[in-house]
Amino acid sequence: MGDMMKASNRILITGATGQIGSELTMALRERYGKENVIAMGHRRKPSEVLESSGPYITGDVRDREKLEKIIKEYDIDTVYHMA
Repeated sequence: MGDMMKASNRILITGATGQIGSELTMALRERYGKENVIAMGHRRKPSEVLESSGPYITGDVRDREKLEKIIKEYDIDTVYHMA
């Protein structure tokens, strides 16, 4: 995975407030930089660590317009769908 991604990639993680999503978010932020990994959650309130460690967006992946806006606004090229 790491060899295929360059440092400038922008990553969106849906379901970032779940156990796997939050762990993946923190690991990718450590590897690629907090500004390059955008966390997105819907049902649970994010932990303070998750929210303070980089960009966090509250949103539902079923909201297509909002999802498209996030992808364009943050120039996302990789999505991990953990929701």
